[in-house]
Amino acid sequence: ILSSHERSLIRKTWDQAKKDGDVAPQVLFRFVKAHPEYQKMFSKFANVPQSELLGNGNFLAQAYTILAGLNVVIQSLFSQELMANQLNALGGAHQARGATPIMFEQFGGILEEVLAEELGSTFTAEARQAWKNGLAALVAGIAKNLKKSEDLADPQTKLTPHQIRDVQRSWENIRNGRNALVSSIFVKLFKETPRIQKFFAKFGNVAVDSLAGNVDYEKQVALVADRLDTIISAMDDKLQLLGNINYMRYTHTERGIPRGPWEDFSRLLLDV
Repeated sequence: ILSSHERSLIRKTWDQAKKDGDVAPQVLFRFVKAHPEYQKMFSKFANVPQSELLGNGNFLAQAYTILAGLNVVIQSLFSQELMANQLNALGGAHQARGATPIMFEQFGGILEEVLAEELGSTFTAEARQAWKNGLAALVAGIAKNLKKSEDLADPQTKLTPHQIRDVQRSWENIRNGRNALVSSIFVKLFKETPRIQKFFAKFGNVAVDSLAGNVDYEKQVALVADRLDTIISAMDDKLQLLGNINYMRYTHTERGIPRGPWEDFSRLLLDV
């Protein structure tokens, strides 16, 4: 919680800094320059060369929108209710864009640098500390409505780092018994939908209850179990994961196996 003195320092220094119309563009420019990947989050100037940003109308409009939003928050410092409402609104507005708390922390660090340059000796050690505390409170308030980076899904794999870790940890617990696991899934799958067994020519006509011990069946089980192990182990390496999936797609295209059996296998795997 900020002290009354800290709030006063923040408001006073902010009122001085915002008189310079160049503060907002400089903060946003340095932000995207330091973190080029974030520029892609602003669709209206995502592909504008950085050397042209400070003269781009869409970039400047965004910079002054940020300035206005920050100004509203600072003017609300002396009302906890207003402040909470403003931070909730900011968090909600940025959640859909995939913004994370770390992005706001990085933005705050750059804002602090620009303020120090702009205000010079007026930006005392006491004022700087007040801003540090204020920005920490700002990030904490906004973060309540934001997803952490570990909860953001990759646009290609549709997986979050958190999900990947959960899958890999769960798999590690059953990994040593993966052959038996896959075999039990196959047996259930073949009993549920007998026609699926026909996709495996070498044991397509073997009675389900007689599959255990069949050489061709055991080879297939081991192959699937190892492939599953490879895919799950590589889930945290997107390129390798996508490569494994594409390889699976390529090697199974000729068999003409429809989507259904894959979904059924996945369902039974999740039931384990």
